[in-house]
Amino acid sequence: MSEHDGKRRGPSRRMLIGAGAIGGAAIAGFALRKPIMARVKQWTRSSEFAATPALVPHDPVKDRRTLAIGKGGGPAANVDAVLDTVGIERVVGEDDVVIVKVSAQWWNQGMTNVAAARRTIERILARPNFRGEIVVFENTHFRLPDGSGLARAFTHPSERNVDVPGWASLGDLVAHYKAQNAPVSFVGLVDAGKSELSGDPWHDPEHAHGVYGGDDRGPIAAGEVRDGYRWDFDRVFEKKRGWFETSRTPLTWPVFTSPRSGLQIDLAEGVFEVRGGARTKTSRKLTWISLVTVNEHGSTGMTACCKSAMGVVDMSAGRFGTHPLADGYLSIHYFGNPEATWRMAGPLAAFARQVRAPDLYLAVAEWVAITPKLGTPGWDDDAVDLRLHAASAHQAGVVVAGADPVAVDSWCAQNVLTPIAERVEGAHRDAFDVRNPDSKLSRFLRYYREVGGGTLDPGLITVG
Repeated sequence: MSEHDGKRRGPSRRMLIGAGAIGGAAIAGFALRKPIMARVKQWTRSSEFAATPALVPHDPVKDRRTLAIGKGGGPAANVDAVLDTVGIERVVGEDDVVIVKVSAQWWNQGMTNVAAARRTIERILARPNFRGEIVVFENTHFRLPDGSGLARAFTHPSERNVDVPGWASLGDLVAHYKAQNAPVSFVGLVDAGKSELSGDPWHDPEHAHGVYGGDDRGPIAAGEVRDGYRWDFDRVFEKKRGWFETSRTPLTWPVFTSPRSGLQIDLAEGVFEVRGGARTKTSRKLTWISLVTVNEHGSTGMTACCKSAMGVVDMSAGRFGTHPLADGYLSIHYFGNPEATWRMAGPLAAFARQVRAPDLYLAVAEWVAITPKLGTPGWDDDAVDLRLHAASAHQAGVVVAGADPVAVDSWCAQNVLTPIAERVEGAHRDAFDVRNPDSKLSRFLRYYREVGGGTLDPGLITVG
């Protein structure tokens, strides 16, 4: 027996080399697992996911819609025209809490026209016997250094879509109504989680007008009384996209407090008073008016009413949100990426059906964006967003009002964007051609109808 027999020996050089090889292979295997799995998912994706949805049959009686149109009079006069037709007293009650959604993530033709927004607020305040209040809100998905969500078009000056002498941005509305001591307040919603995309310049390299992403407080917990976002994992919208892959997005909605009255607005549940850390439901009616832009959009063909809830939902509840609860989910924006970006219509329609839909949409198409031909002088597709650049801006001078977002969007595509695009050399008008069932917009609107209803048949849409 040698002197080493019966004693614990250390690992031999051969054993170390072998273990290193195995460990290295394991690490390499782990490192390769993600790209391999991604490749497998790509190979096994269903062709149905990217295919044009079948058109859900229309009911010739129930699916009839009437839209109000104002055009040619300027943004304020066009708002007057549609609200005269609709009847503001039929939408807004005397004691309602009225929330007005504007589009403010971008400026110029990418934002809600300021004059139209002001006139809408004025018409609500002038409603006979109105004693309620108005809260103007938006989630730009950006926040200022002080934490405020009134970022982007609220602070960034605009060259177009203001149309109020001496004003330069949506933020001028805030100062205007504060000076009047009117029952009008403004809330910038902030996502619950931060984002991997926070460092992107977003056409504002100095981040002077907001940093992308939320405040990292996470969603509102059960029993917790505060402003923020609720994430509902019991109502997840999902769509099978292959053998090993399902797109999944949790239902999210905001809870926010009126700066003027202190009433808490829960978009799903209504209006509450908060006292002593508890909230009590009030009898106040919550009325929602949504003011949307009408622009060409690369993912959906067009952005208008159906897509406008992207400025209401929490974009951090999934990819690229960094909150742990977002892991494994896709935010609405990335629900169908990359092969079917228009599939975001599904969770958007589910939000409208399960949380709340606006009582009235106003598609404010004073200035619209349509992509010009590449090579147009002053146009750089990589550096400038199409919703900002003068080369994509066209003055349409139209406001369209209705309660059915599908009907409004399809009418605007056919009667606002398409006539302009026919005059723009190299315009991508095929993307929003609703006469073509395979266009990006047709797929988007068909899928929205499949989940949430609406009218796409032009024969059932009349102008009142």
